[in-house]
Amino acid sequence: MYKLQWLKIDANLFANRKIQILLKEPDGDTYVRVWIQLLIIAMECNKEGNLVIGENKPMTIEYFSKIMGKSFEKMEEIIKKFLELEMIILENEVYKIKNWNKYQSIETYEKYKEQGRLRQQRYRERLKSENGKK
Repeated sequence: MYKLQWLKIDANLFANRKIQILLKEPDGDTYVRVWIQLLIIAMECNKEGNLVIGENKPMTIEYFSKIMGKSFEKMEEIIKKFLELEMIILENEVYKIKNWNKYQSIETYEKYKEQGRLRQQRYRERLKSENGKK
């Protein structure tokens, strides 16, 4: 698995119904900021949207609250809302960004990287054959 260096966010983020619902919550801006932070954490974890510490230790609401500087109660409320809106899922006690690979275009990026690798391989082979002819 490769390490992402960027986070893909749709230009229509604020037109998304779920984001609009979050913005209507008290402290709605905080919900959206936490959402973006969760996306960044998922990117840093590099585990297909799983939110973990280290290799496989699941992140907890307590960890989220410490990382983001929010009270446990506030973070619990936010995570509950994300679960309700199916923005995240809880799978085998691990919080996961739902549809991570789809929204981050992982398959497209992997295809692009493979095409680049093959192109570089052909270029090196061409150089070898040209150097051998001299």
